[in-house]
Amino acid sequence: MGTRLYCEEPGFEHSRAADANQAEKGLTDMTIRFFRTVFAAVLFQGSMLLVAPGAALADDAITASVKTDPAIHALLPKAIQESGVIKLGTDAHWPPCESFAEDGVTMVGWEPDLWDAIGQKLGVKVKPTSIDFDGLLPGLESGRFDVALECISDTLDREKKFMFVDISVATDVVFALEGSSVSADPLSLCGLKAGVQKGTSFTMSIDNILDPLCLKDGKPAIVKSMFPSIDAVTLALASGRVDFMSNDASAAADMKKKVASSKMYVIDVLPKNFQGFVLLPESKELAAALLAATKALIADGIYDRILDKWDLDAVKLKEPGINLTSTGAKPK
Repeated sequence: MGTRLYCEEPGFEHSRAADANQAEKGLTDMTIRFFRTVFAAVLFQGSMLLVAPGAALADDAITASVKTDPAIHALLPKAIQESGVIKLGTDAHWPPCESFAEDGVTMVGWEPDLWDAIGQKLGVKVKPTSIDFDGLLPGLESGRFDVALECISDTLDREKKFMFVDISVATDVVFALEGSSVSADPLSLCGLKAGVQKGTSFTMSIDNILDPLCLKDGKPAIVKSMFPSIDAVTLALASGRVDFMSNDASAAADMKKKVASSKMYVIDVLPKNFQGFVLLPESKELAAALLAATKALIADGIYDRILDKWDLDAVKLKEPGINLTSTGAKPK
């Protein structure tokens, strides 16, 4: 089992320390003291590790079994064919999508496994950089990245400025502490404090779905507390600064490791979303190459092999495509 130390690659920018600094700035002194007090004890038990000891690490076995397809390679933009590199932006703090292993530099998760396999199919290297989630789409616009991938939901609003190559399905759920007033009833969330990571689609779910239900029933709107990272949101839930938070259902096991008293609630009005690579609309050649590579991996059985490795059958998308949300397709 091999590891990929991306910080050893020229041009790699590892922002985990910056993420932590930004998260601390958004916390009160009381919460910071709480965090520093309990962190050592929790870390000792392994529950705050992004990847617990013994968990599956990204390895080279799956990638090594993928054969490069010259015809799919030819779909890539000439600039990428010549450089041999696809610059990918991500936020490696979202297990099981991607996170940092215990060494703090190795990226692990089902998406790193997939992007490496796609790179092998295309005959190029996918070079990831981890930054805050809300900087990923601006990073595309500035040209810093060719593509972004971090379990990013394909929404109609995002499709106004970006193009998606959809490769998976996600189900939004709510996490709260056991014994709280939160339930599967969406009205149980009215008037409560929600922890939200900046730039995520849950903000739209609150504004466009949950708040209208609350106001229609004569109840107060949800109070959003914004944080720069999912780790800061999770800490806010654990310390009681927020009443609930949202994440993908696939993160349930990781949430239980980080916050043992957390409980997942499936709120039926919350959306299921397509998720995938995000590109600029003019990056049609790259989108076509990524889609062709993904379809080839599905046909080869590699796609299933990767998601089965991470026990994520519910995430599988049988027919990937471009901007599936605006086509009217429904995630299943």
